[in-house]
Amino acid sequence: MPPDIFTTLIAISTINMLAWLTPGPNMLVIISAATQSRKAGYVTALGVGFGGVIWGLLAVSGIAIVFELFPKAALALRLFGAGYLIWLGYKAWQSTAPAATLPRVTPAPFKTGLMVMMTNPKAVLYFGSILTAFVPAHAPLWLLVLIVMLGSLQATIQNLITARLFSAPPVQRWFNAAHRALQRLFGTLYIVLGLGVAVDAYKRL
Repeated sequence: MPPDIFTTLIAISTINMLAWLTPGPNMLVIISAATQSRKAGYVTALGVGFGGVIWGLLAVSGIAIVFELFPKAALALRLFGAGYLIWLGYKAWQSTAPAATLPRVTPAPFKTGLMVMMTNPKAVLYFGSILTAFVPAHAPLWLLVLIVMLGSLQATIQNLITARLFSAPPVQRWFNAAHRALQRLFGTLYIVLGLGVAVDAYKRL
C-alpha cells in the first residue's frame, strides 16, 4: 500500500476513534441502553453503526463528484473541516458540566440507535467536512469504498466496546468522575488535528 494512502487511513482511523471517545448523542444512547441490559447495548450499537455506513456512503459519493468538478470546493471543505475540528476542541475545553442526562431507549434499540445517528447534526458535519478533509483530492473509487468499509468496521467494534464497558457499574462511575479531564484531553487532540489539516490546506493554495 502506498505511504500516502496508508497515512490517509491512519488519519481517518484516528479521527474516528476521537469521535467515538468524545461523549455525544451516539455514545450516550448506547450507554443508556447498556445500563438496561448488555444485549440492548449491543443492538443499539449496531443501529448506530449501520447509520454510520449510510452516512459514509453518502459522503464518499459526494466527495468523488465534488473533487472532480469543483476542486476549489474540495479545498473549502478541507478548511471548513479544520475549523470544525478546532471548534470542537475549543468547546471541549470550555465544557465543565458533568455528563449529559442519558436519553431513554425504546423497546426497539436498533431503530433507536439508527435514528439517533441519522438525526445527529454532528454526523452531517463530520461526514460532510471532517471526513472530506482527510481524503486525497483524486482518490480512486476503490479507496473511497475501502475507507467506508474500514470506517464502518471500526465504528461497529468501537460501539460494541462501549456497550460492553458501560454495562459495568464501576465504569459508569469512573466516566462521570473523569468527564472534565477527558474532555480537555480530547479537545487538545482535536485542535492539533485541526491545525494540521489547516496547514495542509494552506499548502495547496
